[in-house]
Amino acid sequence: MEHWSKYWHHHGVLNSFAEGDANSGYTGDLKKFWEQHIKTLPQGATIVDLGTGNGALAMLAHDFGVTHQKDFIVHGIDAAKIDPPQQFSKSPALAKKLKKITFHSETPIERSPFNEASVDAFVAQFALEYGQRDEALKATLKSLKENGQLIAVMHHHDSKLVKDSKVGFTVLTSILEESPLFQQSDMLLDLAAQAVPQLGAEGWANYPHNKILTRTIQWTMKTLQEKYAKPAELNYVNDVVRRIARIFEAMNADNIQESRNRLAHQYHLLNDHRLRLKDQLDAALTKKDASAYVKASEKLGAKAELDVLEIDGSPFGWTLSLTK
Repeated sequence: MEHWSKYWHHHGVLNSFAEGDANSGYTGDLKKFWEQHIKTLPQGATIVDLGTGNGALAMLAHDFGVTHQKDFIVHGIDAAKIDPPQQFSKSPALAKKLKKITFHSETPIERSPFNEASVDAFVAQFALEYGQRDEALKATLKSLKENGQLIAVMHHHDSKLVKDSKVGFTVLTSILEESPLFQQSDMLLDLAAQAVPQLGAEGWANYPHNKILTRTIQWTMKTLQEKYAKPAELNYVNDVVRRIARIFEAMNADNIQESRNRLAHQYHLLNDHRLRLKDQLDAALTKKDASAYVKASEKLGAKAELDVLEIDGSPFGWTLSLTK
């Protein structure tokens, strides 16, 4: 969960996927989907956004309530460590909206803090499927009022997002765990730390060991680009190459240790991204997996419907509509 906490604290985004602008919340067809469901909720309804992250869906509910004078009471819970108003403190208008929402940090769905029959609707965008299915459904049903709803969009096994996650996970795993790219780069920086003070900039540029290691790194980069030559794969490879190249371009005699720290930082950022992609892949649901949520809900006495949300003509997610 630490890799998600870091993401919400350091990336300055409201949502974690590429539908619309991650910095401004949900847009387009996904926004329409949520507004169609939220508009049916009663005046003064209590809405809880599960797996809220930095509050994109919670803010959508809040904004809809304000615009339509519904006076919604909005909460957001997340198993990660979050503090959305603080993350957007440099955007006063956005921070002001987020302060109207009550956020519950380090709160898994299974440990929902809401009283029995106190919630009108739980909403979840790529969140419910990350929890323990039966325990999460029990916790939400217990807190729902009679006729209350749980509306969830869950990862579809065949969505573009999941397919891209598969590509990203494969490529990043290859680069970070199987290729020597980062080790070679660190070796070159370590060598520079020892040689540059003695040789100076010109001497370092002509130093045979520098030339050999530099060519080796360039060869490794080229090999990765040839191995992962498909456009979707190459996007990930080139991103890594650019990150490392910028570090070497900025390196000078006075910042070699800082450059090593930057290289290590980039490695950890990329590895955290890889872990988030793995989580998304593990959460992706086949039809059989998604149908199991319907069966589990009905077993607990709720009415449940399953559908597919399509965006741009392809599956984006499974939609689970549950009524207590």
